[in-house]
Amino acid sequence: MVVKFFSNKKGGSVKALDYLLNHREKDGTARVLSGDEQLTRNIINSISFTHKVCVGCLSFEEENIDEDLKYKIMSDFEKNLLPSLESDQYNILWVEHTDKNRLELNFVIPKIELRRKIALNPFYHKQDLSRVDVWQNLTNLTHGFTDPKDPAKERTLQGASKKISLQKDYEKLDEMLHELVKNGQIKNREQMIELLNENRIFVNRVGSDYISLKLPDSKKARRYKGGIYSEEFTSIRRFEEICTKAEQRIDAYNRRNTQREIEFYTNKLNEYTQRKTEYIQSKYSRRVEAKEQISTNDNWNIKSNNIDYIHDILFHNSKSNAKFRNLASTIEFSVHRAESKIHQSTNQRSNTKSRQNNNIYKNKGVKNDSTRASTKSGIIKKREAQYRAYKKAGKTRDGVYKQVTADAENLRVKLGEYCGEQQRVKQSIISKIANIGRIIAKLVNKLKIKMDSLNIGEVIKENFDLLETNTKTKNTRIKK
Repeated sequence: MVVKFFSNKKGGSVKALDYLLNHREKDGTARVLSGDEQLTRNIINSISFTHKVCVGCLSFEEENIDEDLKYKIMSDFEKNLLPSLESDQYNILWVEHTDKNRLELNFVIPKIELRRKIALNPFYHKQDLSRVDVWQNLTNLTHGFTDPKDPAKERTLQGASKKISLQKDYEKLDEMLHELVKNGQIKNREQMIELLNENRIFVNRVGSDYISLKLPDSKKARRYKGGIYSEEFTSIRRFEEICTKAEQRIDAYNRRNTQREIEFYTNKLNEYTQRKTEYIQSKYSRRVEAKEQISTNDNWNIKSNNIDYIHDILFHNSKSNAKFRNLASTIEFSVHRAESKIHQSTNQRSNTKSRQNNNIYKNKGVKNDSTRASTKSGIIKKREAQYRAYKKAGKTRDGVYKQVTADAENLRVKLGEYCGEQQRVKQSIISKIANIGRIIAKLVNKLKIKMDSLNIGEVIKENFDLLETNTKTKNTRIKK
């Protein structure tokens, strides 16, 4: 089993739910295990933050596991991901996928703390990755799930392609290269790189223990790691040594003391969880102050108004649905009951710790006038400083506004001048084109006159030649 958190470049939306419960639900390969889809959808839609949702999954190599074990793992994951948070402080939806011939438990968590309506980030990579990784290792050891860190599960081809045909091409290339190495046709990594280049397979990047290759039909390069793709592969003998080391690592992994590892991961998880608990309590715990003049009934009314507000936000699309009305009523009752207990317990311990201002004010009057005066003068100075800062900011804003207005006016004048200049240039070009047109018309008329005169000259010449021919004919006859 491996824990995956999916990236959301734009903060996420309800499209995550649409993806998890698409055609798979009709095909019977997707179903909701825990939570309410419509409630989660409404909460996500009501969030005004940029980052709205956290999406991930628990991916198993096993096709299926016991139903009770699923819920136990889901509950344990929530407890360790968000320790010390109560169930009414966050929302989570669990969706099961079985369409890939293996089990996937997908989860969707809206990024909001429901009581105070502030941002809640369930997973921050730098702080939470170690804790989640320890929980993953401990869960795999405890329940005997396939461990992705098992050396026998290591693959040279890293990642996966969305195109199935392209993925198969990369896998076939990996198999072919290993076969050539076993047959002795490839003796080291340098020879393999030369062979790839000769066959129009682009070697995108070469590292100490990997090679990135790109097939002609692929848009992105894929990484092949370890084994024959490592710089340690310098000869066939060296390759055999690498294989021997890999077999030794697999054997050592299978013979390790799992009980000792379980104890180690348990202690480590408790340590990480305690740190996360302290952080969450400092940020998300709600302070309840005791006030003697507010009775339990008044608290009930105040919280009723708050619950009505939550109901309007979270259930605005489901007021006509009896199922969601009942769900809202259940939440209201649970919160009312919890609040009444909180106020009762707070009233009981209200006298155990005095407030900070009790050393200044007592029931019989002011204890220390100088303390009150110094406090008042400090407040006045603070307000005066804030007022001066406000006036200074106002002057700055006025100056910026005047500067922007002046710049805008200058730009407007320059734009008017530019438009006028462009108009004059346009008129000048039009007049020049008109002059050229008139000149062309004159030339055409002259050319026409010349053509007409040439045609008349040719006619006269033809008549003259005909007359000369007739004259010669007559003279010939007279001589005869």
